[in-house]
Amino acid sequence: MSIESELSSQIYRLGELHNDFRNGEFEEMNTLYSDEFQGILYMPSTGKMEMYNAEQIKKGNEDAARYYKGKNIKFIFSGLKILPQSEDQAAVSYEVTHLNDTKIIRAISLEVWKRVDGKWRMIR
Repeated sequence: MSIESELSSQIYRLGELHNDFRNGEFEEMNTLYSDEFQGILYMPSTGKMEMYNAEQIKKGNEDAARYYKGKNIKFIFSGLKILPQSEDQAAVSYEVTHLNDTKIIRAISLEVWKRVDGKWRMIR
């Protein structure tokens, strides 16, 4: 199986898991992050860039699931691009459209995924 097909399955699953926030679920999503994860997220609500390590992003997902539980939300991932960097690492980008009762938020996600112990995990 190619890196592109393996990772596209992971990314589309990640999109489905974002939609599971409305059910209060986040545990499976947190398994997709490497323990070495380091990330920067722009938060439209505050207008600021925020740094996250693995522990913080997982806690953020738990908080999001608690916040969105029972709410009418939808995340749509589109325009997926996968650029292999080695046999075990790839850069990934896609557009995220987040719909809720009152607004639409659009963003671009730029990520690096690495195969760790045979499983693809987000590292950046």
